[in-house]
Amino acid sequence: MAENKNAQQVREITDKLQQGIKELFESERFKEYLRTMSKFYNYSFNNTLLIAMQKPEATYVAGYTSWQRNFDRQVMKGEKGIKILAPAPYKAQEEREKIDPLTQKPVIGVDGKAVTETVEVLRPAFKVVSVFDVSQTDGKELPDIIVDELKGTVENYEAFFDALKQESPVPISFEDIPGGAKGFFSPVESRIAIQEGMSEIQTVKTAIHEIAHAKLHAFKPDEKAAPEDKKDRHTKEVEAESVAYTVCQRYGIETSDYSFGYIAGWSSGKETKELKSSLDTIRKTAAEMIEGIDAKLKVLLAEKAQSVEQEAVPEKKPEAPIYRETANYAYEAGELESYRASLAANVECRRAIEAAISSNYGDNRLDADAAVKSVLEQFSPERVRYVLANTIQQKDFDGRIPQPLKEWAKSIDVCPENASRFLVDKPNPGLTALFVDAFRQQTEPQKEATSEKAEKRDPEVVAWENGEITSIEVKTVEVKSPFAPLPEEAAKAPKAHRLTAEEKEIKAAVMDTLKGQIAYNNDGMRASYRASNHSFNLLARNGVRIEGNTVTQNGEPLFKIHRRHATRKTQGCYRELMPTLEYVKQEQKQEKPSIRDQLRTAAKQQPEKKSPVKSKTHDMEL
Repeated sequence: MAENKNAQQVREITDKLQQGIKELFESERFKEYLRTMSKFYNYSFNNTLLIAMQKPEATYVAGYTSWQRNFDRQVMKGEKGIKILAPAPYKAQEEREKIDPLTQKPVIGVDGKAVTETVEVLRPAFKVVSVFDVSQTDGKELPDIIVDELKGTVENYEAFFDALKQESPVPISFEDIPGGAKGFFSPVESRIAIQEGMSEIQTVKTAIHEIAHAKLHAFKPDEKAAPEDKKDRHTKEVEAESVAYTVCQRYGIETSDYSFGYIAGWSSGKETKELKSSLDTIRKTAAEMIEGIDAKLKVLLAEKAQSVEQEAVPEKKPEAPIYRETANYAYEAGELESYRASLAANVECRRAIEAAISSNYGDNRLDADAAVKSVLEQFSPERVRYVLANTIQQKDFDGRIPQPLKEWAKSIDVCPENASRFLVDKPNPGLTALFVDAFRQQTEPQKEATSEKAEKRDPEVVAWENGEITSIEVKTVEVKSPFAPLPEEAAKAPKAHRLTAEEKEIKAAVMDTLKGQIAYNNDGMRASYRASNHSFNLLARNGVRIEGNTVTQNGEPLFKIHRRHATRKTQGCYRELMPTLEYVKQEQKQEKPSIRDQLRTAAKQQPEKKSPVKSKTHDMEL
């Protein structure tokens, strides 16, 4: 009964899939997509090979002027063209026998010989031209029938993905896949890789898509397929995406916006002959996957519920010891298991550090103590120290890591083999340095305090302990309060400069200009913010210029620019954030007046000296 119910649900979902794709073919969006795709030139087999050899990830290719004229896009500066062969026929003069148009035979002259004439012919030739991929251009977006990425969460995501791992015939791993692909199935290596960092819905849909490839299109050397039974890539992609859509719909995961466009893009023209010819295979594979996932998901959810009820703390597995030798040494010594276990633990420790920094970072602040604590709950301090020391040694060139941390890292012996596999590379190096500082404070505080205390011991106390002092002179020292500054120190402390009205206007204009520059650096021609003309005129009128990280006025520094960048990559780069400005203009010192001016000033300040009044004395004659 359950099998019939699943089969009926799968049939209803695939019927809905057919109808959805048919409606997409009839939509205006698909018509615009076809109009744009028709402008791309169909290259020959040899030119296709040349393009694949020079740029394997190329998708849409066109010439320099064709991008400008047909697609409103411009080739970016510094991009290197893809060399292909283009036809360049030329005209030439050739002597031929004259043919009678009626008899279609050569015309014979009076002398009995065939009459000849000079005709102009077109001889084939080729020349080397340059074309560019869409990834090498910038400008108007090309219309597409596939959404970039699905967004949203999946109920019981962890248990559901564990069930997919168990259902998959090959191992599944997460990694950073270059070229923009969301996942792939490797028949040679017999594994599935999924792009890390995607949403839960996109991750689940991609995993089911690749599992369908592994079940339907894996290379089996012991089975010989007839030539007519071999499927092209279009049919394989349609089958895999149809299975993914059907399974996701069965569990309430909506992927129509992505799957309809994906299947339509791989179909032949406006027909879904690949879908119709493979419909039985799609329904059978989807039903089998649903039954397998149901059984495994039921067990996993029951185990999860039981663990929650019992509130049992899982026992922590003993951590593998750190192995500091190379793989060749481990092979000769018969210690390959220890080498592999240590390397795997180092990789897991690296991932835990990156996750801890990411989860404890917010509002431009890192709770380093909490991040370190969460990592130390999973790994020993020796393991974390080993991974952090390897990271700093590999980033010795980076100026954002303080020199004391580089010296600390050099004191720890790290095997350079496979060092890049446990390199903490996702977070900003500045955040990694903060994490290392917090780790050292939590794991090495007692040692530092003891050494610091030994260095700062009073020499007189040491001399008294050694019996070198026989008398002690007692001195009374007046102790000032540590909370209230002395009047002399308060008078000497520089006061913070208060910006004048003119300086406030200049600062606002500088910030407006920087905001426009940052928007252009982040998004290029697609930047949505532009600095105002008022800001430009104000800066020009006051002689203000932005030179690197300094704002000058009439050649003298006025503000210092403290630039900031995001900690996570967006479209492959760290986006610049709004900076802060620090007032650095030095107050002009008054010139000392000359000696003549000082004498004149002193003379003016002195009171006028009046001559004493002579008293008249009358001598009396006797």
